Amino acid sequence: MCTMKWKEVDPEQEDWEKQIDIVAYYGSITVGSIVYCGEEIGWQSVIDGHMNFMQAESLEDAKREMIDILEEHCTDQINYYKDLQGHLEELNAAEVN
Repeated sequence: MCTMKWKEVDPEQEDWEKQIDIVAYYGSITVGSIVYCGEEIGWQSVIDGHMNFMQAESLEDAKREMIDILEEHCTDQINYYKDLQGHLEELNAAEVN
């Protein structure tokens, strides 16, 4: 069974004031992070090494926004792999014939 939790960690970059990871405790995988880059830049999401600006003005807003971002990211990934799986099935059928 997988559980997910927010975990504040030491920032990975010097210009980040705060970093909070979403960790899936199913092999301790970091699913994504929210980072605070100071008042001028604000909050950003980090997923698979890609950073995006967030509209959030507080940590709680950033957490809610990150959940929405991750839901969309997961849906996109599922659709990508389903499409890839379909192409593999087509390739397999073509190889058999």
